[in-house]
Amino acid sequence: MTSTAAGGKMCNGKGSPEAKAKTQTDEYQNEYPQRFNDPDTYFCMESYLLCMVGLPGMGKTFVAQRLARWLEFFHDVNVKVFNLGNERRKQVGANISHSFFDSEKKSNRETHRLIRTNVFGEIKAFLVKDTKPRIAIYDACSHTKETRKLIVKSVGPKVNIIFIECIVHTENILNGYMDQIKKSMPDYQDMDFADAKVDYKKRIEHFRRKYEPMDDPDLSWIKLVDNAEQLTLNQISGFLPGQIVNFLMNLHTVPRPIYLSRHGQSQYNALGKIGGDSGLTEEGVKYAQKLARFLEERVVTGGGKDKQEKDQCGNALHARLYTSTLRRTCETVQFVRHGVQSDGWVTLRQRKWRALDELFAGVFDGMTYAEIAEKAPEAYSARKKNKLTYRYPRGESYLDVIKRVEQVMLHMQRHTDPVVIVAHQAVLRVIYTYFMGLPRDQATKKPIPLNTVIKLTPYAYHTKEERFVLHTMKSDGTDNDAPSH
Repeated sequence: MTSTAAGGKMCNGKGSPEAKAKTQTDEYQNEYPQRFNDPDTYFCMESYLLCMVGLPGMGKTFVAQRLARWLEFFHDVNVKVFNLGNERRKQVGANISHSFFDSEKKSNRETHRLIRTNVFGEIKAFLVKDTKPRIAIYDACSHTKETRKLIVKSVGPKVNIIFIECIVHTENILNGYMDQIKKSMPDYQDMDFADAKVDYKKRIEHFRRKYEPMDDPDLSWIKLVDNAEQLTLNQISGFLPGQIVNFLMNLHTVPRPIYLSRHGQSQYNALGKIGGDSGLTEEGVKYAQKLARFLEERVVTGGGKDKQEKDQCGNALHARLYTSTLRRTCETVQFVRHGVQSDGWVTLRQRKWRALDELFAGVFDGMTYAEIAEKAPEAYSARKKNKLTYRYPRGESYLDVIKRVEQVMLHMQRHTDPVVIVAHQAVLRVIYTYFMGLPRDQATKKPIPLNTVIKLTPYAYHTKEERFVLHTMKSDGTDNDAPSH
Protein backbone atom coordinates (compact mmCIF):
# COMPACT_ATOMS: atom_id res chain seq x y z
CA MET A 1 0.00 0.00 0.00
CA THR A 2 1.38 3.44 -0.94
CA SER A 3 0.57 7.03 -0.06
CA THR A 4 1.31 10.33 -1.80
CA ALA A 5 3.52 12.72 0.15
CA ALA A 6 3.69 16.51 -0.24
CA GLY A 7 5.24 17.45 -3.57
CA GLY A 8 3.79 14.37 -5.30
CA LYS A 9 6.50 11.94 -4.18
CA MET A 10 5.53 8.38 -3.33
CA CYS A 11 6.70 6.84 -0.06
CA ASN A 12 6.41 3.26 1.11
CA GLY A 13 4.01 2.84 4.05
CA LYS A 14 5.98 -0.15 5.33
CA GLY A 15 9.22 -0.28 7.25
CA SER A 16 10.48 0.69 10.66
CA PRO A 17 9.72 4.03 12.36
CA GLU A 18 13.37 4.94 11.78
CA ALA A 19 13.00 4.36 8.03
CA LYS A 20 9.85 6.50 7.91
CA ALA A 21 11.56 9.27 9.87
CA LYS A 22 14.51 9.20 7.45
CA THR A 23 12.19 9.45 4.43
CA GLN A 24 10.36 12.40 5.97
CA THR A 25 13.67 14.12 6.76
CA ASP A 26 14.72 13.76 3.13
CA GLU A 27 11.48 15.30 1.87
CA TYR A 28 10.91 18.15 4.29
CA GLN A 29 13.21 20.95 5.35
CA ASN A 30 13.15 22.02 8.99
CA GLU A 31 14.55 25.54 8.98
CA TYR A 32 14.46 26.04 12.74
CA PRO A 33 15.08 22.68 14.42
CA GLN A 34 14.70 22.29 18.13
CA ARG A 35 17.83 20.96 19.78
CA PHE A 36 17.37 18.10 22.21
CA ASN A 37 19.21 18.49 25.49
CA ASP A 38 19.01 16.51 28.68
CA PRO A 39 16.12 17.95 30.71
CA ASP A 40 16.77 20.21 33.67
CA THR A 41 16.06 18.94 37.15
CA TYR A 42 12.83 20.78 37.82
CA PHE A 43 12.29 18.90 41.06
CA CYS A 44 14.80 21.05 42.94
CA MET A 45 15.23 24.70 41.92
CA GLU A 46 16.91 26.01 45.10
CA SER A 47 19.62 24.80 47.46
CA TYR A 48 18.55 23.40 50.81
CA LEU A 49 20.14 22.33 54.07
CA LEU A 50 18.15 19.65 55.89
CA CYS A 51 19.25 19.37 59.53
CA MET A 52 18.40 16.32 61.60
CA VAL A 53 17.40 16.97 65.23
CA GLY A 54 16.98 14.52 68.09
CA LEU A 55 18.60 12.37 70.74
CA PRO A 56 20.90 9.50 69.74
CA GLY A 57 19.01 6.30 68.92
CA MET A 58 15.94 8.00 67.42
CA GLY A 59 16.52 6.82 63.83
CA LYS A 60 17.96 10.10 62.51
CA THR A 61 20.70 8.45 60.44
CA PHE A 62 18.25 6.01 58.85
CA VAL A 63 15.90 8.87 57.93
CA ALA A 64 18.78 10.98 56.57
CA GLN A 65 20.18 8.16 54.43
CA ARG A 66 16.83 7.05 53.03
CA LEU A 67 15.75 10.63 52.29
CA ALA A 68 19.03 11.34 50.50
CA ARG A 69 18.74 8.15 48.49
CA TRP A 70 15.17 8.93 47.42
CA LEU A 71 16.07 12.47 46.31
CA GLU A 72 19.16 11.28 44.46
CA PHE A 73 17.78 8.20 42.73
CA PHE A 74 14.20 9.07 41.86
CA HIS A 75 14.64 12.81 41.32
CA ASP A 76 18.25 13.15 40.20
CA VAL A 77 19.01 15.75 42.90
CA ASN A 78 22.63 16.46 43.81
CA VAL A 79 22.43 15.51 47.50
CA LYS A 80 24.99 14.57 50.13
CA VAL A 81 24.74 13.48 53.77
CA PHE A 82 27.22 15.02 56.21
CA ASN A 83 27.35 12.80 59.28
CA LEU A 84 28.86 14.48 62.34
CA GLY A 85 29.68 11.07 63.82
CA ASN A 86 31.83 10.15 60.82
CA GLU A 87 33.86 13.36 61.22
CA ARG A 88 34.19 12.70 64.95
CA ARG A 89 35.46 9.19 64.26
CA LYS A 90 38.04 10.67 61.87
CA GLN A 91 39.27 13.13 64.48
CA VAL A 92 39.22 11.11 67.72
CA GLY A 93 38.52 7.50 66.67
CA ALA A 94 35.51 5.23 67.05
CA ASN A 95 36.11 3.44 70.33
CA ILE A 96 35.46 6.25 72.78
CA SER A 97 33.56 6.26 76.05
CA HIS A 98 30.21 7.94 76.65
CA SER A 99 32.09 10.51 78.77
CA PHE A 100 33.31 12.18 75.56
CA PHE A 101 29.73 13.42 75.02
CA ASP A 102 29.49 15.11 78.43
CA SER A 103 29.27 18.77 77.41
CA GLU A 104 29.81 19.92 80.99
CA LYS A 105 33.53 19.36 80.43
CA LYS A 106 35.19 22.34 78.77
CA SER A 107 37.68 20.18 76.84
CA ASN A 108 34.81 18.19 75.34
CA ARG A 109 32.96 21.33 74.28
CA GLU A 110 36.03 22.63 72.48
CA THR A 111 36.54 19.33 70.64
CA HIS A 112 32.85 19.24 69.70
CA ARG A 113 33.10 22.79 68.33
CA LEU A 114 36.13 21.97 66.17
CA ILE A 115 34.48 18.87 64.73
CA ARG A 116 31.27 20.77 63.99
CA THR A 117 33.26 23.61 62.36
CA ASN A 118 35.00 21.13 60.04
CA VAL A 119 31.68 19.62 58.96
CA PHE A 120 30.11 23.02 58.30
CA GLY A 121 33.08 24.02 56.22
CA GLU A 122 32.42 20.95 54.05
CA ILE A 123 28.68 21.71 53.87
CA LYS A 124 29.23 25.30 52.73
CA ALA A 125 31.79 24.20 50.14
CA PHE A 126 29.34 21.62 48.79
CA LEU A 127 26.40 24.03 48.56
CA VAL A 128 28.32 26.69 46.60
CA LYS A 129 30.40 24.38 44.41
CA ASP A 130 28.46 25.40 41.30
CA THR A 131 25.30 27.27 40.32
CA LYS A 132 23.11 24.16 40.22
CA PRO A 133 20.73 23.52 43.15
CA ARG A 134 22.08 21.15 45.81
CA ILE A 135 20.76 19.58 48.99
CA ALA A 136 22.97 18.95 52.01
CA ILE A 137 21.70 16.80 54.88
CA TYR A 138 23.36 17.44 58.26
CA ASP A 139 23.08 14.24 60.29
CA ALA A 140 23.69 15.24 63.91
CA CYS A 141 21.74 15.74 67.14
CA SER A 142 21.44 19.57 66.92
CA HIS A 143 19.70 19.18 70.25
CA THR A 144 19.89 22.74 71.66
CA LYS A 145 18.48 26.05 70.47
CA GLU A 146 21.96 27.53 70.64
CA THR A 147 23.30 24.90 68.24
CA ARG A 148 20.47 25.52 65.82
CA LYS A 149 21.10 29.28 65.88
CA LEU A 150 24.77 28.61 65.04
CA ILE A 151 23.65 26.44 62.09
CA VAL A 152 21.45 29.22 60.69
CA LYS A 153 24.22 31.77 61.16
CA SER A 154 26.90 29.54 59.60
CA VAL A 155 24.98 28.82 56.39
CA GLY A 156 23.65 32.31 55.76
CA PRO A 157 20.38 33.58 54.28
CA LYS A 158 20.82 32.27 50.71
CA VAL A 159 20.25 28.63 51.66
CA ASN A 160 16.85 27.31 52.73
CA ILE A 161 17.06 25.41 56.02
CA ILE A 162 14.58 22.78 57.20
CA PHE A 163 15.04 21.02 60.54
CA ILE A 164 13.76 17.44 60.77
CA GLU A 165 13.24 16.28 64.36
CA CYS A 166 12.90 12.58 65.22
CA ILE A 167 11.24 11.65 68.51
CA VAL A 168 10.45 8.13 69.69
CA HIS A 169 8.32 7.28 72.72
CA THR A 170 7.27 3.73 71.83
CA GLU A 171 9.28 1.17 73.76
CA ASN A 172 9.29 -1.45 70.98
CA ILE A 173 10.83 0.98 68.51
CA LEU A 174 13.47 2.10 71.02
CA ASN A 175 14.37 -1.50 71.80
CA GLY A 176 14.68 -2.21 68.08
CA TYR A 177 17.19 0.62 67.73
CA MET A 178 19.16 -0.73 70.64
CA ASP A 179 19.31 -4.15 69.01
CA GLN A 180 20.87 -2.56 65.91
CA ILE A 181 23.78 -0.96 67.79
CA LYS A 182 26.11 -3.91 67.41
CA LYS A 183 25.08 -4.66 63.81
CA SER A 184 25.29 -1.27 62.17
CA MET A 185 26.88 1.38 64.40
CA PRO A 186 30.63 1.84 63.78
CA ASP A 187 31.30 2.97 67.36
CA TYR A 188 30.52 -0.43 68.84
CA GLN A 189 31.81 -2.94 66.29
CA ASP A 190 34.53 -4.31 68.61
CA MET A 191 32.59 -4.12 71.87
CA ASP A 192 30.55 -6.71 73.75
CA PHE A 193 26.84 -6.13 73.04
CA ALA A 194 25.86 -5.78 76.71
CA ASP A 195 28.66 -3.26 77.35
CA ALA A 196 27.76 -1.35 74.17
CA LYS A 197 24.15 -1.08 75.28
CA VAL A 198 25.12 0.33 78.70
CA ASP A 199 27.52 2.85 77.16
CA TYR A 200 25.01 3.97 74.54
CA LYS A 201 22.29 4.57 77.14
CA LYS A 202 24.70 6.74 79.12
CA ARG A 203 25.57 8.64 75.95
CA ILE A 204 21.87 9.35 75.37
CA GLU A 205 21.54 10.72 78.91
CA HIS A 206 24.32 13.27 78.30
CA PHE A 207 22.30 14.65 75.40
CA ARG A 208 18.95 14.39 77.18
CA ARG A 209 20.08 16.76 79.95
CA LYS A 210 20.54 19.56 77.41
CA TYR A 211 17.83 18.59 74.92
CA GLU A 212 15.42 21.31 73.72
CA PRO A 213 12.67 20.20 71.30
CA MET A 214 11.86 22.17 68.16
CA ASP A 215 9.35 24.93 68.93
CA ASP A 216 10.77 28.06 67.31
CA PRO A 217 7.91 29.63 65.28
CA ASP A 218 10.35 31.44 62.97
CA LEU A 219 12.21 28.33 61.75
CA SER A 220 11.06 25.76 59.19
CA TRP A 221 10.78 22.34 60.79
CA ILE A 222 9.17 18.93 60.54
CA LYS A 223 8.62 16.90 63.69
CA LEU A 224 8.28 13.10 63.36
CA VAL A 225 6.98 11.22 66.41
CA ASP A 226 7.08 7.40 66.57
CA ASN A 227 7.87 6.82 62.88
CA ALA A 228 5.53 9.58 61.68
CA GLU A 229 2.53 8.36 63.65
CA GLN A 230 2.42 12.05 64.54
CA LEU A 231 3.65 14.67 62.11
CA THR A 232 3.93 18.38 62.96
CA LEU A 233 4.93 21.06 60.45
CA ASN A 234 6.01 24.65 60.92
CA GLN A 235 6.80 27.17 58.16
CA ILE A 236 6.76 24.46 55.49
CA SER A 237 5.67 25.54 52.01
CA GLY A 238 6.70 25.04 48.41
CA PHE A 239 7.01 22.07 46.09
CA LEU A 240 10.22 20.43 47.37
CA PRO A 241 9.37 20.76 51.10
CA GLY A 242 5.93 19.32 50.33
CA GLN A 243 7.47 16.35 48.56
CA ILE A 244 9.86 15.78 51.48
CA VAL A 245 6.89 15.76 53.87
CA ASN A 246 5.12 13.22 51.64
CA PHE A 247 8.19 10.99 51.73
CA LEU A 248 8.72 11.29 55.50
CA MET A 249 5.10 10.59 56.39
CA ASN A 250 5.42 7.23 54.60
CA LEU A 251 8.79 6.31 56.09
CA HIS A 252 9.47 4.07 59.06
CA THR A 253 12.77 3.02 60.57
CA VAL A 254 12.04 -0.65 61.35
CA PRO A 255 14.33 -2.98 59.34
CA ARG A 256 12.34 -5.56 57.41
CA PRO A 257 13.22 -7.91 54.54
CA ILE A 258 12.30 -7.22 50.92
CA TYR A 259 12.35 -10.27 48.63
CA LEU A 260 12.87 -9.77 44.90
CA SER A 261 12.19 -12.46 42.31
CA ARG A 262 11.81 -12.51 38.56
CA HIS A 263 9.00 -14.57 37.10
CA GLY A 264 9.79 -18.15 36.14
CA GLN A 265 11.09 -18.78 32.63
CA SER A 266 8.48 -17.60 30.12
CA GLN A 267 7.77 -18.86 26.60
CA TYR A 268 9.31 -15.66 25.22
CA ASN A 269 12.41 -16.17 27.41
CA ALA A 270 12.87 -19.56 25.80
CA LEU A 271 12.47 -18.08 22.30
CA GLY A 272 14.78 -15.13 22.98
CA LYS A 273 12.03 -12.55 22.53
CA ILE A 274 11.66 -9.39 24.58
CA GLY A 275 8.47 -8.15 26.24
CA GLY A 276 5.18 -9.72 25.32
CA ASP A 277 2.69 -11.36 27.66
CA SER A 278 3.49 -15.03 27.35
CA GLY A 279 2.92 -17.70 29.97
CA LEU A 280 5.45 -19.91 31.74
CA THR A 281 7.34 -22.83 30.27
CA GLU A 282 7.56 -26.18 32.06
CA GLU A 283 10.78 -24.95 33.71
CA GLY A 284 9.00 -21.77 34.75
CA VAL A 285 6.24 -23.76 36.44
CA LYS A 286 8.84 -25.76 38.36
CA TYR A 287 10.32 -22.53 39.67
CA ALA A 288 6.86 -21.27 40.64
CA GLN A 289 6.34 -24.38 42.78
CA LYS A 290 9.73 -23.96 44.47
CA LEU A 291 9.12 -20.27 45.07
CA ALA A 292 5.83 -21.04 46.85
CA ARG A 293 7.67 -23.52 49.08
CA PHE A 294 10.41 -20.95 49.80
CA LEU A 295 7.88 -18.30 50.82
CA GLU A 296 6.14 -20.72 53.16
CA GLU A 297 9.34 -21.99 54.76
CA ARG A 298 11.41 -18.79 54.85
CA VAL A 299 9.27 -15.68 54.61
CA VAL A 300 6.19 -16.25 56.75
CA THR A 301 8.34 -17.90 59.42
CA GLY A 302 10.50 -14.80 59.79
CA GLY A 303 13.61 -16.20 58.12
CA GLY A 304 13.16 -19.93 58.60
CA LYS A 305 11.84 -22.24 61.32
CA ASP A 306 15.32 -23.35 62.38
CA LYS A 307 16.93 -19.93 62.18
CA GLN A 308 18.08 -18.79 65.62
CA GLU A 309 18.07 -15.09 64.79
CA LYS A 310 14.73 -14.21 63.24
CA ASP A 311 14.15 -11.40 60.75
CA GLN A 312 13.49 -8.06 62.35
CA CYS A 313 10.07 -7.02 61.10
CA GLY A 314 6.57 -6.21 62.24
CA ASN A 315 4.76 -9.51 61.69
CA ALA A 316 6.05 -12.13 59.24
CA LEU A 317 2.56 -13.63 58.94
CA HIS A 318 1.46 -10.26 57.52
CA ALA A 319 3.87 -10.63 54.61
CA ARG A 320 2.72 -8.89 51.43
CA LEU A 321 3.00 -10.01 47.80
CA TYR A 322 3.35 -7.56 44.93
CA THR A 323 3.37 -8.63 41.26
CA SER A 324 3.04 -6.97 37.88
CA THR A 325 -0.18 -7.37 35.92
CA LEU A 326 1.46 -9.55 33.27
CA ARG A 327 0.66 -13.22 32.81
CA ARG A 328 4.11 -14.61 33.57
CA THR A 329 4.34 -13.03 37.06
CA CYS A 330 0.79 -14.02 37.96
CA GLU A 331 1.49 -17.63 36.92
CA THR A 332 4.70 -17.56 38.99
CA VAL A 333 2.72 -16.98 42.20
CA GLN A 334 -0.11 -19.39 41.38
CA PHE A 335 1.02 -21.95 43.99
CA VAL A 336 1.50 -19.48 46.87
CA ARG A 337 -0.68 -20.32 49.87
CA HIS A 338 -2.76 -17.51 51.37
CA GLY A 339 -3.49 -18.40 54.98
CA VAL A 340 -6.06 -16.37 56.88
CA GLN A 341 -4.77 -15.24 60.28
CA SER A 342 -6.80 -14.85 63.47
CA ASP A 343 -7.03 -11.09 62.90
CA GLY A 344 -8.45 -11.65 59.41
CA TRP A 345 -5.21 -10.84 57.57
CA VAL A 346 -4.65 -12.86 54.39
CA THR A 347 -0.96 -13.77 54.23
CA LEU A 348 0.75 -13.00 50.90
CA ARG A 349 -2.44 -11.83 49.27
CA GLN A 350 -1.47 -10.80 45.74
CA ARG A 351 -1.57 -7.15 44.77
CA LYS A 352 -1.06 -6.41 41.07
CA TRP A 353 0.72 -3.20 40.07
CA ARG A 354 0.87 -1.87 36.51
CA ALA A 355 3.85 0.13 37.74
CA LEU A 356 5.73 -3.20 38.08
CA ASP A 357 5.13 -4.26 34.45
CA GLU A 358 8.23 -4.86 32.35
CA LEU A 359 9.88 -2.01 30.45
CA PHE A 360 7.75 -1.65 27.30
CA ALA A 361 9.71 -2.14 24.07
CA GLY A 362 7.11 -0.32 21.94
CA VAL A 363 7.33 -1.24 18.24
CA PHE A 364 10.01 -3.82 19.07
CA ASP A 365 7.83 -5.73 21.56
CA GLY A 366 7.96 -9.46 20.82
CA MET A 367 11.13 -9.27 18.71
CA THR A 368 14.54 -10.80 19.39
CA TYR A 369 17.58 -8.59 19.76
CA ALA A 370 18.97 -10.08 16.54
CA GLU A 371 15.81 -8.99 14.70
CA ILE A 372 16.04 -5.48 16.13
CA ALA A 373 19.71 -5.22 15.13
CA GLU A 374 18.84 -6.33 11.59
CA LYS A 375 15.71 -4.25 11.04
CA ALA A 376 16.62 -1.11 13.01
CA PRO A 377 20.41 -1.02 13.41
CA GLU A 378 20.49 2.68 14.32
CA ALA A 379 17.97 2.20 17.12
CA TYR A 380 19.80 -0.91 18.31
CA SER A 381 23.10 0.98 18.38
CA ALA A 382 21.59 4.03 20.12
CA ARG A 383 20.23 1.90 22.94
CA LYS A 384 23.53 0.11 23.46
CA LYS A 385 25.23 3.51 23.84
CA ASN A 386 22.92 4.74 26.60
CA LYS A 387 20.30 2.32 27.91
CA LEU A 388 19.34 4.63 30.77
CA THR A 389 17.89 7.43 28.62
CA TYR A 390 17.09 5.56 25.38
CA ARG A 391 13.34 5.28 24.81
CA TYR A 392 12.00 2.58 22.51
CA PRO A 393 9.85 4.03 19.68
CA ARG A 394 6.35 4.20 21.18
CA GLY A 395 7.80 2.51 24.25
CA GLU A 396 9.73 3.30 27.41
CA SER A 397 13.20 4.08 28.73
CA TYR A 398 14.77 3.08 32.03
CA LEU A 399 14.08 6.62 33.25
CA ASP A 400 10.38 6.04 32.57
CA VAL A 401 10.52 2.84 34.63
CA ILE A 402 12.30 4.64 37.48
CA LYS A 403 9.54 7.23 37.54
CA ARG A 404 6.68 4.74 37.72
CA VAL A 405 8.40 2.44 40.22
CA GLU A 406 8.68 5.36 42.66
CA GLN A 407 4.98 5.15 43.56
CA VAL A 408 5.41 1.49 44.55
CA MET A 409 8.46 2.32 46.69
CA LEU A 410 6.59 5.12 48.49
CA HIS A 411 3.69 2.78 49.18
CA MET A 412 5.93 -0.09 50.26
CA GLN A 413 8.20 1.82 52.61
CA ARG A 414 5.34 2.36 55.08
CA HIS A 415 5.09 -1.40 55.70
CA THR A 416 6.94 -2.95 58.63
CA ASP A 417 6.14 -6.49 57.42
CA PRO A 418 8.10 -8.50 54.81
CA VAL A 419 7.37 -7.62 51.18
CA VAL A 420 7.77 -10.05 48.27
CA ILE A 421 8.00 -8.53 44.78
CA VAL A 422 7.67 -10.83 41.76
CA ALA A 423 8.34 -8.78 38.65
CA HIS A 424 10.70 -8.38 35.70
CA GLN A 425 14.37 -7.82 34.97
CA ALA A 426 14.32 -4.07 34.27
CA VAL A 427 11.93 -3.28 37.12
CA LEU A 428 13.85 -5.36 39.66
CA ARG A 429 17.12 -3.82 38.50
CA VAL A 430 15.69 -0.40 39.38
CA ILE A 431 14.50 -1.55 42.82
CA TYR A 432 17.77 -3.36 43.56
CA THR A 433 19.90 -0.39 42.49
CA TYR A 434 17.80 1.97 44.64
CA PHE A 435 18.16 -0.04 47.84
CA MET A 436 21.84 -0.86 47.30
CA GLY A 437 22.76 2.82 46.92
CA LEU A 438 24.19 2.44 43.41
CA PRO A 439 24.26 5.11 40.67
CA ARG A 440 21.22 5.26 38.40
CA ASP A 441 23.09 4.04 35.32
CA GLN A 442 23.87 0.78 37.14
CA ALA A 443 20.16 -0.04 36.90
CA THR A 444 20.77 -0.99 33.27
CA LYS A 445 23.61 -3.40 34.06
CA LYS A 446 23.00 -5.31 37.30
CA PRO A 447 22.07 -8.94 36.58
CA ILE A 448 18.83 -10.20 38.12
CA PRO A 449 18.92 -13.89 37.16
CA LEU A 450 15.95 -16.18 36.73
CA ASN A 451 15.19 -18.82 39.40
CA THR A 452 16.77 -16.71 42.15
CA VAL A 453 15.36 -14.87 45.17
CA ILE A 454 17.26 -11.78 46.34
CA LYS A 455 16.66 -10.78 49.95
CA LEU A 456 17.43 -7.15 50.88
CA THR A 457 17.28 -5.77 54.43
CA PRO A 458 17.84 -1.98 54.62
CA TYR A 459 19.62 -0.61 57.74
CA ALA A 460 20.84 2.88 58.61
CA TYR A 461 24.38 2.46 57.28
CA HIS A 462 23.96 -0.30 54.69
CA THR A 463 21.60 -2.78 53.01
CA LYS A 464 22.23 -6.46 53.66
CA GLU A 465 21.91 -8.74 50.63
CA GLU A 466 21.34 -12.50 50.48
CA ARG A 467 20.67 -14.67 47.40
CA PHE A 468 18.88 -18.00 47.14
CA VAL A 469 19.02 -20.05 43.93
CA LEU A 470 15.86 -22.15 43.98
CA HIS A 471 15.98 -23.94 40.64
CA THR A 472 18.48 -25.04 37.98
CA MET A 473 17.08 -25.42 34.47
CA LYS A 474 18.06 -28.16 32.05
CA SER A 475 20.58 -26.84 29.55
CA ASP A 476 19.96 -27.31 25.84
CA GLY A 477 22.97 -25.29 24.77
CA THR A 478 21.05 -22.00 24.61
CA ASP A 479 20.99 -19.10 27.05
CA ASN A 480 17.86 -19.91 29.05
CA ASP A 481 18.08 -16.60 30.89
CA ALA A 482 17.89 -14.48 27.72
CA PRO A 483 16.72 -12.02 26.65
CA SER A 484 17.19 -9.13 29.01
CA HIS A 485 16.21 -5.47 28.98
